[in-house]
Amino acid sequence: MFKLKIDDDTFNISSDETILKCAYKNGVKLKYHCASGYCGKCKVKLISGEVNLEHAGGISRDKISDGYILTCCSYPMSNIEI
Repeated sequence: MFKLKIDDDTFNISSDETILKCAYKNGVKLKYHCASGYCGKCKVKLISGEVNLEHAGGISRDKISDGYILTCCSYPMSNIEI
C-alpha cells in the first residue's frame, strides 16, 4: 500500500489500482475521457514518486521525459504526488 497525494489530500493506493480509479473512489474528480491510455486527456505532472505507466499511445516520449503521466493507466510503485 502506498500514499497518493493530490493537492492537500492524501489517500491510500494499492499497486494494482490506477491513480484515476483511486482519485474517483475518494471523491477527487480528475479530467479523463477514454480511461484506457489512448486520448491523453488525463495527463498530469508527476511531482514525486514512481509509477508503472502502461499507456496505449496517448502520451509522447517527450512528455514522459518531462515528468508527465496518464492517470488512467499509471500504477504506483512508491508513494506519489500529482
